[in-house]
Amino acid sequence: MTASAPSAALAARIDPNLTLGEVALTVRNLELTARFYTVALGLTLLARDGARAVLGTEDGHPLVTLRRDPQAPTPPANATGLYHLAIAFPTRPDLARWLRHAAALGLQLGQSDHRTHEAFYFNDPEGNGIEIYHDWPQEQWPFKDGQFTSLDSVAIDIQDLLSTAALDEEGWTSAPVGTRMGHVHLKMSDPAATRAFYEGVLGFDIGADGMGAVFAGAGGYHHHVGTNAWHSRGGPVPPKGALGLQHYTIELSSKAELGAVTERLKAAGIGVNISPAGLFLQDPAGNRLLLRERPSTAESALAALEVARR
Repeated sequence: MTASAPSAALAARIDPNLTLGEVALTVRNLELTARFYTVALGLTLLARDGARAVLGTEDGHPLVTLRRDPQAPTPPANATGLYHLAIAFPTRPDLARWLRHAAALGLQLGQSDHRTHEAFYFNDPEGNGIEIYHDWPQEQWPFKDGQFTSLDSVAIDIQDLLSTAALDEEGWTSAPVGTRMGHVHLKMSDPAATRAFYEGVLGFDIGADGMGAVFAGAGGYHHHVGTNAWHSRGGPVPPKGALGLQHYTIELSSKAELGAVTERLKAAGIGVNISPAGLFLQDPAGNRLLLRERPSTAESALAALEVARR
């Protein structure tokens, strides 16, 4: 992949004081999947009813929501949807403590040092991709004027990582306060249409565009939304109510910012569904996105699950 050149004309830029909220998933086995996120990732169960669960940090910020549907259809292999959700820990020692915990659980992990962040990869019990990472200091990133200068990756120095967490420290207990949804990575069908939407309508900066992938970020972050067409170029949208991604969430900085983004969407002819849970829409690949004024709560996350299933 190569870094992209800036577009000649851009829409108003999205306010970089945004955060990513919960990623909502449709699953068949709610008990098993919710337990995985609490045990393997250390998330806290914030809310639960018969068919829904909200998991997040101890201070109440939702990160993953689950909706149970034992009859949910399986998407085609080349469908769009979630590639992985990416949870970021505040510090490198946090990642080291979690790695020891993951090893004790016997999790099978992939790994890569992307030079912007060190990341480990695995799947939940229903096959949804997960990335766990921490960011390197921003001044070290291969990034200039909002563009990647290199997208090379190397292997993580595992021993160096583990050395950051002293052996006599308390082991992993739960995801620390400050853990956040760092980014989402989606499967898309059309790179050009995807770039036009995230850059030209929502107002993100495009850090890289090439080899079937588009990375969109705001405020100089390496990416808030990654997309690729490696297995889904020209692929279909999953059937309604299918397993996997129900929606992902962007928490905008203010009511005024939500209004400004809404006006850009309407001007672009993009359909929106305004609800008490927030503003629902779809990107060009059919991936559902929820926009709301931040912050999310367990209650708003439960409400979004109910609205989105309709």
